Amino acid sequence: MGEASVDLRLGCSFTKIQKADGLIVSVADGLGSIGKTKLWETIEINPSAGFGQQKFIILEPGEFVLGLTHESIRVPNNLIALVEGRSTYARMGLSMHQTAPWIQPGWSGRIVLEIMNNGPLRIALTPLIDRPCQLTFFELKSPVSETAAYGSRPTDAYRDQSHPLVHDKSQP
Repeated sequence: MGEASVDLRLGCSFTKIQKADGLIVSVADGLGSIGKTKLWETIEINPSAGFGQQKFIILEPGEFVLGLTHESIRVPNNLIALVEGRSTYARMGLSMHQTAPWIQPGWSGRIVLEIMNNGPLRIALTPLIDRPCQLTFFELKSPVSETAAYGSRPTDAYRDQSHPLVHDKSQP
């Protein structure tokens, strides 16, 4: 817990997008094409696993993975939040988001972390133990209307998501 921020724990679900030589994808219309290709692998980690079972995920240098926070948040219409990596993790070369730090008014759900190991070492991340990111909230001068808040438009696909690439609530 920082003086003006709230630390969030790493959740237990991770998604790795697999390399596909020669494949070109467009994200102009969202992530639907990636979600449908099954060019990704979901990894579930059980931090209370028994002896010999994996309790953490290891990121190799240069490796990228999507992870969800353990905490689910809701941002009221009079606030906007900023998610940032914490300095201890950054000093090891880990970034927690690439270009998507803002959590919009009306957002609810767990936050997808775009985790990249930019450092030279293999790094183990343990769900429910590691607190790799923090949220800072900013008060808006006036609340966003219900019709303009995140989740009010059909294109607001990420609210209450359970998977970073699949937006059909009936799928994982």
